Amino acid sequence: MFQSKTQLRACFYGDFLCFVCTAAVSQQPICATEPGLFPCKAILHVCGKKDANVIEQLVCSIIDSCEKLGVSSVAIPAICAGAGGLDPAVVAGAILRGIKTATSSGPFYSLTSIRLVLIKINVFLAFKEEATQMFPTSGRKAPPFQVPQVQQQAPLPLVADLSIYDTIPVSEPSTFLFLGLTRKDVNDAMEKMKNLYKNQCTEHTFPKEQLDSLNADDMLDLQQLVRMEGLYMKKDPSGNLMVNGMKDGVNRAIVKFNSFLNVNLQKKIIEKDENELHKRVMWCILGQNGSWNRLPKTANYNLENKDVAAGIMDAHGVLWQVDLQNLMVTSAGHKTNLKRLENLEDFTFPLEWDNMTHGEVLKRVTLESSSPEYRRVKQGFKLTANQTVMKIERVQNIPLRRTYEAQKTLIFGKNKQEGGANEKFLYHGTTEDNCDSIMKTGFNRRFCGQNATRYGEGTYFAVNASYSTHPTYSRPAADGSQLMFVVRVLTGVYTLGQTGMKVPPPLDDQEPHIRYDSVVDRMNRPNMFVVFHDNQAYPDYLITFKQ
Repeated sequence: MFQSKTQLRACFYGDFLCFVCTAAVSQQPICATEPGLFPCKAILHVCGKKDANVIEQLVCSIIDSCEKLGVSSVAIPAICAGAGGLDPAVVAGAILRGIKTATSSGPFYSLTSIRLVLIKINVFLAFKEEATQMFPTSGRKAPPFQVPQVQQQAPLPLVADLSIYDTIPVSEPSTFLFLGLTRKDVNDAMEKMKNLYKNQCTEHTFPKEQLDSLNADDMLDLQQLVRMEGLYMKKDPSGNLMVNGMKDGVNRAIVKFNSFLNVNLQKKIIEKDENELHKRVMWCILGQNGSWNRLPKTANYNLENKDVAAGIMDAHGVLWQVDLQNLMVTSAGHKTNLKRLENLEDFTFPLEWDNMTHGEVLKRVTLESSSPEYRRVKQGFKLTANQTVMKIERVQNIPLRRTYEAQKTLIFGKNKQEGGANEKFLYHGTTEDNCDSIMKTGFNRRFCGQNATRYGEGTYFAVNASYSTHPTYSRPAADGSQLMFVVRVLTGVYTLGQTGMKVPPPLDDQEPHIRYDSVVDRMNRPNMFVVFHDNQAYPDYLITFKQ
């Protein structure tokens, strides 16, 4: 379709076509003529009248006419966006609405492809923006550089093939006519022209392996540069991208392409460094609920490298300004704490722990009474116990916690269908004599007879702190203080305990090697859990209290 006499005369039958169109367009909105020497079946002539509503209706009529003519494709220019003087965005909206309306009206038996011919970059961008909103999935179903394959079946639903997403511009061959007095003169002139072309033009191939590292934005930028420089770009059967044209333009495309590669390579290097650092070092932020939360990999990397001038972003997308000296961050007037933990090769620190020096395996950390962690432990104690809490210490024992976590994984895997490891926080009263031993080597079921064996010869843990405050279990020291552990216990699948029981009974008599994980004093709302494997319990906190 053409909008000007200049374009019509390019057809060799120009004068005749002009005459036909002048007579016909005044009578009807669309005039169809022979194509002349253009490689198409027909030319439809229209007048947009610089009116978006008229253009929209014309596009509907064009598509309907093409279906009636039995053609399989149509190319539509940006009607009135050039000499017509209309805003490209207005034209884009009108044409795309027309396409949408026409293609929604019913099945199409002939027309399967609609292409938009967009020459100027501002028009292209206007159509792209409008198409992205109106056809959010159109033009993106086919892989880059590939034309969607359409099978000829009747009837076929018409899908708008929006060429604003094409990365291969239309090739515009140039034809030269050489005139000379002799054949030799003509041949010499042709050879000089060929040499001149070779000297000024070049071709470059970008390997598929490099193309795969580019993202969609990179390819769009490269595509725009290719159009601006008047280059030709196509993909070969191997997936490589070939660009040819004027040397300066091709060189600029190469520079642009290499800049993308360098940026993406740098991103990959940083991403690899972030991943490796994330395994070794954990930067954490204190949440409003008093729990420590691990920061994302990028924030973790920037903190470790002291690259925090622009702030860091947490897992919720909140931007924080950083005071590394005081390990504080601020956002919208709210302040909170940071901390750094350094993992071992075979041990990942719990987020609530403090960092430990190299070679340190046991650390007792006295909690601040104002900390959320202290309040949480005290609150659990006070639910059933009236005694006065004097001190709460966190027990950080790397070997014990490592074996406990391994046992947790084992029980979880065994009990996937029954609820997993069923970890509980229970209480265990102790004495000064046993306290250090438990913190260093853990609970030992061989000492179970010191207090009770009614439900089996294992280690006993109470559901309520009040039970463990009894002097029988937490014998008072000379100053009247008593000790109690808050213990992580893997109760797993449990059953009723019995006197003399050295291990839990089998879950199934047919499989005696698969046993219950713990036993209880009663099945309905147990008060006591008994475990027979030392690694099933970890002393998490030590509470010092008085009557």
